[in-house]
Amino acid sequence: MKKNQFWKIIKMLDWSNEGDDDKVLAPVIQYLSEQSDEEIFDFENIMSKLLYDIDSKKIAMQLYGTLELFSNDLFLYQRCVAIVNGQGYYSSILYGGRTLDPDLEFESILYVPIKAWAKKHQQDTSNYPHIAEPSYESCSNEELWKN
Repeated sequence: MKKNQFWKIIKMLDWSNEGDDDKVLAPVIQYLSEQSDEEIFDFENIMSKLLYDIDSKKIAMQLYGTLELFSNDLFLYQRCVAIVNGQGYYSSILYGGRTLDPDLEFESILYVPIKAWAKKHQQDTSNYPHIAEPSYESCSNEELWKN
């Protein structure tokens, strides 16, 4: 899967159901559940890399103003907003034309590949056999967290 295909899949999110993450994500989960395991894992790896690329002290400081109020988990969920809003929005965050909104988060996108795989294989999500690379966890992009 190429990044271009990833962004096409993200466009499948059903924002007519805003407020119900499961319904917003349902078309993407359905689509991915019909793809190969490799495609599901590629989707997750691309998402992880995109999140990694905006995991920076600069973006965190724009969002929080100070690291005294910084939360690793919340910063990850806030970065997810850049993904679910599409390629243009993401690029504007990456290149500094826009800042993340401290009141928005979208943790649920992180579980899409796991749910799609589980649906495809009729397995429990705990059996998901893939670990995304690079890590999307906050502060994992050490280069962008240097002073």
